[in-house]
Amino acid sequence: MLATASVPIPLVDAAATPAQLRRFFSAAYCDTPAPLRWLGALRPYVCPYDKLLQFIPDGADVLDVGCGAGSLLALLAATKKIRRGVGCDVAEPPLASARAAARRLGAQDVLAFQHVRSIAEAPEGPFDIVAMVDVLHHVAPHARADVFAAAARRVGPGGVFIYKDMTARPGGRRLAHNIDDYVFTREWVQQVPDGAVEAWAIDQRLALVHGEFIPRLIYGHELRVFRRPDG
Repeated sequence: MLATASVPIPLVDAAATPAQLRRFFSAAYCDTPAPLRWLGALRPYVCPYDKLLQFIPDGADVLDVGCGAGSLLALLAATKKIRRGVGCDVAEPPLASARAAARRLGAQDVLAFQHVRSIAEAPEGPFDIVAMVDVLHHVAPHARADVFAAAARRVGPGGVFIYKDMTARPGGRRLAHNIDDYVFTREWVQQVPDGAVEAWAIDQRLALVHGEFIPRLIYGHELRVFRRPDG
């Protein structure tokens, strides 16, 4: 157990199961209001954290664009995978939860969270890893290419860009994501079209090294991993 405050935080590693991650997030975010805490604790059954961690090398500097409450960075800090993690988001309240979780994990020297008004205010880097997880479907379609490009420019030479978002493939999994987002945000989102991020990545000199459709419960995810050439 990690030695913090009143609720012990279970130790986790990169091979943790969704059930183990549920207990970890529930303890790490114990100061978060109950409904949000429960939703965050259940997210490992939906979000493929295990897949994301496979592409983050030990000792990396990581930027999480649209980090929300910082769950990915909290997990990376707890597993001792990263040297430094920076999260940024346009919404301030989730960042308060992110900072509280970092304190409970004893990771204040590893993790930092920044409120930004737009991607232009995100830390410049360069970073070994830039992650954008479940962000672009909340961005207006006309602005998505620019947001992707701004995030991609923060990937250093030899670095990796990790993109994960809801699937645009027709069917029940896409509909499940739409309903989920509408319930919690009152927004009927438009998914990022197939092939769009691959085209934007080429414009930013990023090479696709991994692409995968990931089904989880009733949801579907599109994972794309890009690498910037050395030098």
